[in-house]
Amino acid sequence: MQFKDLNPEAQGALIPVQQLDLFALSLRARLEAFVFKADASLDYLRKQKNEQLKNYLQTTIFDLQCLLNEFEMHDTLQAQ
Repeated sequence: MQFKDLNPEAQGALIPVQQLDLFALSLRARLEAFVFKADASLDYLRKQKNEQLKNYLQTTIFDLQCLLNEFEMHDTLQAQ
């Protein structure tokens, strides 16, 4: 289970809007980069490189979990 409680002293701190906007922009850039490299899995499939395909998919799952966590963190920070 993932730890979700923030530091009590930091919970009341406000994040400047400019920093939050930069964070959102970085998330968008990472999401766009993910979309652009999505066809790599098709290349592995066409060349029947199953081991590389499995490694790519496992890495992709991890990357997406991290990205999802960061989008959730952004939403939490924006709601404050």
